[in-house]
Amino acid sequence: MKKIIEPKIKFTDYFIKDNYEYSIDNKEFDQNNIEDFSNITFNSCIFNKIDFNDIKLLNVEFVDCIFNNCDLSNKSFENAGIHRVIFNNSKLIGVSFSEVNLKNVMFNNCNLRYSNFYSVNVDNLLFSECTLEESYITECHFKNINFDKCNLNKVTILRLEHIGFDLSNSSIDDINIDLQSLKGISVNMIEAAMLARYLGVIIKD
Repeated sequence: MKKIIEPKIKFTDYFIKDNYEYSIDNKEFDQNNIEDFSNITFNSCIFNKIDFNDIKLLNVEFVDCIFNNCDLSNKSFENAGIHRVIFNNSKLIGVSFSEVNLKNVMFNNCNLRYSNFYSVNVDNLLFSECTLEESYITECHFKNINFDKCNLNKVTILRLEHIGFDLSNSSIDDINIDLQSLKGISVNMIEAAMLARYLGVIIKD
């Protein structure tokens, strides 16, 4: 897998960005200084231990940002741009990534159960020791994606466009995947036998 470019946290000047009203640059947020935001780009920002349950995020973009121990459950990032962003030890249960661009993004030890990835464009994405159990991944375009020691049990994967990815060290019990999405995926021997049964293939000794 191509190495993911990590966030570049640095001082930058205030700037105007197309499709967004303004940006917030090089700021560290916690529960005491976070507020509702709309039509904004976060550039070179760090978010620490924030519960976003009552925080509105509308039409936002994240560039060179880090989320540490945050709760983003049930948030919608529809049509957002998320570039060079790391999510560490964060809760994203039921989060919606619909028609989002994800480039050089890492999820480390995150809970993404019941999440929805629909029509997402992915270029260099890593899930490391995450749970995506009972999530939906549909009609996405994947380029350079890796699942490392993840829980993908009961995940639905449909109509993907991809050039291959590896599930061999992740759990995929009761996965629901179509033939288009299955082509080019790497799995271990136990998973291969399980997927064969799902497809109606009878394996004899």
